[in-house]
Amino acid sequence: MINAVLGGRYRILETVGVGGMSVVFKAFDSVENRYVAIKVLKSEFLSDERFRRRFLNESRAIAMLSHPNIVDVYDVNFEGDIQYIVMEFIEGRTLKEYMDFTGIIPENETIGYIKQTLRALRHAHERGIVHRDIKPQNIMLLDDGTIKVMDFGIAHVSNFETITMTDTAIGSVHYISPEQAKGQQTDEKSDIYSTGVMLYEMVTGQLPFTGETPVSVALKQVQSNPRRPSELNPKVSRGMEQIILKAMRKDPDERYQHAKEMLIDIKILEDNKDWVFDYPDGPVETAPEQPKETETPVETDPQPEVEKPVKEKEKEQTAPAKKKKKKKQSAKARKWRHIRNVFLSVTAGIFLAVVCVLIGLGAMFTVVDQLNDDLIELPSFVGQVASEIEADPRYNSYFEFSRETRYDDTIGAGLIVEQTPEPGNYSKGTTVKLIVSNGKRTVSIPDVKGWDEAQAIVKLKQSDLLYETIQTQSETVAEGKVIRTEPAPKTTVPVGTTIKLYVSFTSEATRVRVPGLIGYKEDLARQMLQNAQLYYFSIKYQYDDFVEAGYVISQSIDKETIVDVSEEIIVNVSLGSVADAIANGTYKPEYNESSALDEYYDTGE
Repeated sequence: MINAVLGGRYRILETVGVGGMSVVFKAFDSVENRYVAIKVLKSEFLSDERFRRRFLNESRAIAMLSHPNIVDVYDVNFEGDIQYIVMEFIEGRTLKEYMDFTGIIPENETIGYIKQTLRALRHAHERGIVHRDIKPQNIMLLDDGTIKVMDFGIAHVSNFETITMTDTAIGSVHYISPEQAKGQQTDEKSDIYSTGVMLYEMVTGQLPFTGETPVSVALKQVQSNPRRPSELNPKVSRGMEQIILKAMRKDPDERYQHAKEMLIDIKILEDNKDWVFDYPDGPVETAPEQPKETETPVETDPQPEVEKPVKEKEKEQTAPAKKKKKKKQSAKARKWRHIRNVFLSVTAGIFLAVVCVLIGLGAMFTVVDQLNDDLIELPSFVGQVASEIEADPRYNSYFEFSRETRYDDTIGAGLIVEQTPEPGNYSKGTTVKLIVSNGKRTVSIPDVKGWDEAQAIVKLKQSDLLYETIQTQSETVAEGKVIRTEPAPKTTVPVGTTIKLYVSFTSEATRVRVPGLIGYKEDLARQMLQNAQLYYFSIKYQYDDFVEAGYVISQSIDKETIVDVSEEIIVNVSLGSVADAIANGTYKPEYNESSALDEYYDTGE
């Protein structure tokens, strides 16, 4: 494959990884002028329909995802006997390699990594995709601390075929959920369990379950309980231990039900390291208790009863009293017998009424069942290929299909976005309307060569395109005019693509480079702008849950951009988190674009 060209644009350069069913290459995209990673299905699996379908399953899954913490996918193609997926090329190392190098990861750093992982899972789960192979080997760690979740090779997409444990990589057994180990149906709670195992390993430096064989480890996932993380690392906070043990419950119903739910607890712990949650811990491995010694009872000889003397006078007085009591008891018994008979009569009447009602309900259900025999189950088609559904005799024999299309930035072209009616039981001949994605909306790049920079920017915005201005010295093109664009004019690209505008300048006296201010304190950022001779700037303040108060969040012009010294730059500075401001009594809603406190705990992107 080295030096081969796929799709007329991807030149294979070198092998960067080999998996169980695919090979990953580094390649150069001559159209976009960038390096990419290409995953190619191994030739020995091309004739195996099961592996071809699994590869297609991954293609479908990742085509539906677009998130900063998930590896971007640029292209999916089937060229002759070669099936491949084109993804962004990431310079970094896996989280597993980093863990092996550092050992125990500090809790603050762990929280940063696990938050990004949970955001990626939340994005996938909301689109009906379960990863099912979450482990540190499948998570890339970039130099800037960004997490990228990858390898959706055994992901389960709602309504696609299920894949049992025998199809998964054997190296995943240390992270699989109990239901996966037993070959049962999996859902997003399986990813939660695997995340809990990964979190356990990060804060303790050890896996919760190990064994000599994969089968022995799988059995422990089903039957054994982990040791408390604090026993292996006393520095683990109480709240972190509670989160881990809740995520690793054997019963899926006792775990976090959604990634968002676990993400909220992680964020609460990030804000308060001493926080203790109000739910009980899960079972953990403890030393067996020693049986307590019991005392043998001492047998004693029974003592003879001593009959107390009773006076004859007392006996004479007691006899008539007993007869009187017996008469009273007889009258009382007759009264209760009467009440009992009445009660039994009423109960019998109620029982007969209930029997009649049940017979009526049974007859009604029989009629309903007969009617249901004429109804056909309509499943959910969302996320599946529309042409396959329309051609499938299991569906087109009973339902009439109509199709509408629309552009969608999150679901690939040809996949179903919505359906009407919703899943349920319907009569034969029902019309099912499928809303099918056209993929991302595309636009032709306008030709703005020779235009003024401002005019060119307006034109790009009108075409729903982003732009990046690159100042280039030129002796032939007038200053402030566009020399060229990249990509070239007339190229068709998705809406929202960033177009590079190369703009001419002839004098460097009034042109300076914008410094990078993000992450610096406000006073230092001011000084950096002044040192760069950029005196026209303004400071805006806003609440941010992830940036410490007083530090720069963003800047209106990217660093390294060459601008005129008269250019105005807007610098956004953090006021700290909303929760802290409310706790300190300094919160001002006008500073915050969204003043709802529950959005603070929504932890959305």
